[in-house]
Amino acid sequence: MKFKESDGYYEDFPSELPLIISYENNTFHFYVKHKCLKHVNIILRDRNEHYFGLIEKLYPRNSKNPDLRGNVVDVEVYGNGNEDYAENYASVYSAFFISSAGYGSFFDSFGRGRYHFGINGITEIYHRSEKLDWYLFVGEDGKSIHKEYFSVIGRPKYVPIWACGPIFWRDQNEGGKDEILNDIQMFTDLKIPLTACWVDRPYSNGAHGWSRMDFNNKFSSPEEWIKIINEKYGLKFMTWVGPLTMSDRDFPGLLSNYKGYIDLTNPDAVKEFERRLSENQYRYGVKGHKMDRADENFPVADLWYEKASESEVRNKYVFLYSKVIHEFLSNAHGRDHFNFSRAAFHRCQPYLCAVWGGDSRSNWYGMAGNMANAIRCGFMGFPIWGGDTGGYLGEGRIEEELYIRWLQWGLWNGMFEIKIDGAGGSGEDRPPWKYSKYLQTIFRNVCNWRMKLIPYIYSCANTSFDNGVLMKPLAYQYLNDEATYNIWDEYIFGDAFLVAPLFNKSTSRQIYLPEGEWYDFHNLENKYTGPTHITKKVPIDVIPVFIRSNSIFVTGEIYDGNSRLWKSIKKEGPELNIHLFPGKNNEETIFKYIDYLDNDSEKVMLMSNKSGYLIFKSEPLSINSIINLKCEYKPHKILLNNNRVDFTYNTKTKIAKIRVAKDNRIELCVF
Repeated sequence: MKFKESDGYYEDFPSELPLIISYENNTFHFYVKHKCLKHVNIILRDRNEHYFGLIEKLYPRNSKNPDLRGNVVDVEVYGNGNEDYAENYASVYSAFFISSAGYGSFFDSFGRGRYHFGINGITEIYHRSEKLDWYLFVGEDGKSIHKEYFSVIGRPKYVPIWACGPIFWRDQNEGGKDEILNDIQMFTDLKIPLTACWVDRPYSNGAHGWSRMDFNNKFSSPEEWIKIINEKYGLKFMTWVGPLTMSDRDFPGLLSNYKGYIDLTNPDAVKEFERRLSENQYRYGVKGHKMDRADENFPVADLWYEKASESEVRNKYVFLYSKVIHEFLSNAHGRDHFNFSRAAFHRCQPYLCAVWGGDSRSNWYGMAGNMANAIRCGFMGFPIWGGDTGGYLGEGRIEEELYIRWLQWGLWNGMFEIKIDGAGGSGEDRPPWKYSKYLQTIFRNVCNWRMKLIPYIYSCANTSFDNGVLMKPLAYQYLNDEATYNIWDEYIFGDAFLVAPLFNKSTSRQIYLPEGEWYDFHNLENKYTGPTHITKKVPIDVIPVFIRSNSIFVTGEIYDGNSRLWKSIKKEGPELNIHLFPGKNNEETIFKYIDYLDNDSEKVMLMSNKSGYLIFKSEPLSINSIINLKCEYKPHKILLNNNRVDFTYNTKTKIAKIRVAKDNRIELCVF
């Protein structure tokens, strides 16, 4: 790499430096480093590409369109997220984007960046950095691109099964521990299943109900009531945390800002942070954290224990926050814990189970804005995203129609968390028992379906290294389809489902179905062939969902929370439903099932549609299963491990059912 001239700051600025270029596993890597380098610009010729990623907030102009072509985007955790964007503190950022040309770009630096996309014939990547450390990942879709990206930054973090179910919380638990226990009992009385909950600030002694990081008098004797949550109701319990002590200065290694941010490079500060959480929370059974702040009011000019440049401190601090909380929880609980954050940056993925979409407004606009936030996080490679179902900003109570639509969408989020009060506890709260019987029924049905989907969600969440993010934007999955580039209100859930929520009071919506065949999830008699646009009528109790042909998904109640208190235990144990939707002749697909009841063993399921017959194979499963095969005509015969077996066939849904005993290999041939 040759330099024509320098700015004169360094007299010994080199005239040339060795540029190391490597290529392996569909990945190009460009690297050069020198003390004289302070700014790095990469200029690419514009090839009419479309660009996705970099930023969760709806930049520019609160636009929901995920395509960043023609825009200038700053890559730095933003400290004033409540001022100029509709969804407060949607604070996920990354120096990573995906191009419609079939590659992903990653500049591996915490230094602030600025990107110009397709402006005046060029695309420009800039970072304040002392090195060029740039990766290009080549792939046909987001999944293949992200696999190589994860190979560089590290595998996404494990997600425990109990975090895959319905989770509830309040922003303000004025009633303390009694209110939490009463809420759980009320959900239980309504037979609405849950798997976890958390308490938000304020719940501690000290400044702003947090700085002591313990449980105050309203939450006294945590060893008793957390045990009730765990053992009686079968729920896991989490707490709010922040990397700051507010106005409380009685803490080693604080930065000088008035918010009392903790210097996460200072060993004494980190040691005290862990001590307080371990002694005051983990010992009583706290299994995870909602990780707030790290973005707003952050002191950029303060000196850290370990030197960091002002250009990188915002981004690096968010990374360090995820890393230290991950380490605290791992030291206490191994991998059986869950942490999710509002603020995140690239390289957080190995340390965060999930991210959540900031403080959305409790109205239709807020719900729609949060959907667009989720799409952008998907492109950036954060596998699990969730938002506050019902919204955050505003008073608690919302209209029933909005609540129903938000619950329906939340069911198909990576993390399904339901907020049952207003911001800071303002206004009337919104637990289901304060609404109509009709809403309660839908609330119950939604949560029951979430429980059934747990084996699928758990499997997808913990195979994201190979299979990509859980909520896949359409352009992520269909990178060559230009019709997908500006779609923000549909996505692929896992690999099997297309989800198209409603974000207004309408009873119909237009839906784009990409190439392939799609079955209506609610009525399997309806099949569509894409690419096509359809207008679908949507009654209030339905969310549009479609099943992709050539896909496998699983359902089953393999995990219970509070539902153990009203559901009888089957003598033969739980069952797994395996759903097969074959593709065209010579198409095949695989699904990696994480068998929770067999020590999380990965079981590969393969479906192949041959000319005249279909094959399905799976390694032995730990529980009995029912194979549900979509086939246009009743099969002539079905062989299981070379033996002819009985089956049933529904002429309306065109589903053949075959029962399979546990602990047996599965090789199914359908003729």
